[in-house]
Amino acid sequence: MLATPSSSCGCKLHNMPKEKKIVLRGLFSSLFCFLLFVLFVTSGYAQQRITADVTTRQVMKNKSLRVERQLFYTAGGNLVIHYTYPQEYYLTTNGLGEVTVYSPKNNEVTMFRDNTVSSQSETMISFISPDHANLGLRQMGFVQKKSEKEGKRIVKTFIPTLKEDKIYSKVVVVSEQGEPIYCAFYDKNNNIVRKTYYAEYVRLPMVSFPTRITQISYGNVGDSIVRQEVYKNIKTSGFASSEMFDFKVPANAKRVNPFESKK
Repeated sequence: MLATPSSSCGCKLHNMPKEKKIVLRGLFSSLFCFLLFVLFVTSGYAQQRITADVTTRQVMKNKSLRVERQLFYTAGGNLVIHYTYPQEYYLTTNGLGEVTVYSPKNNEVTMFRDNTVSSQSETMISFISPDHANLGLRQMGFVQKKSEKEGKRIVKTFIPTLKEDKIYSKVVVVSEQGEPIYCAFYDKNNNIVRKTYYAEYVRLPMVSFPTRITQISYGNVGDSIVRQEVYKNIKTSGFASSEMFDFKVPANAKRVNPFESKK
């Protein structure tokens, strides 16, 4: 099981098994989460650069997947992701959802646009936003219904207002010392369909960020998907210059149609 658009970076999305589509969507969500994070951090720092090493571990239907990647971002530029395991490839993306995937092994490049990169359907995507204390729920069309104090923790309940969000009955966010540590989405039957834990915060200029994000999603038949993102070596300064910030796909790379099946 490989969390890449395809084994050859051909991005055959229409032929991809459902499980792989779920993994791909989850990884894109994580990528955009980081993109929002760096945009927020660097908003006051022209030409600021930032890097991070990320390990994703996901378990679905008794199958385990580990993906390792390095992230490179320059304020005002693209986000560059260098995947190093289980397969090496490079992915660049921007706030418009324009994606380029390059496979050095095959010297092939795929270019496409995917709204899931900029979608806010996943809670953690909106974690770093002007409303980050509420995980960006207001921007997603939710309004706060109540707020309660339970010891040192604050428990907020949000309800949907937009028609497209009516699949959820409510969202509960638990915060401690001003930082979200837990979030749960409930369906119309008041069952949890997705919950996320935020832990091990690191404080950076202008923002604090959870370096360990664990999400559990529940399917219709009791199946669950557990995904954990661990961020390490997050740097906003003091690192050696790297050509990865300005990564360009080789001019002689063969362009592959993402919707074309290979025979």
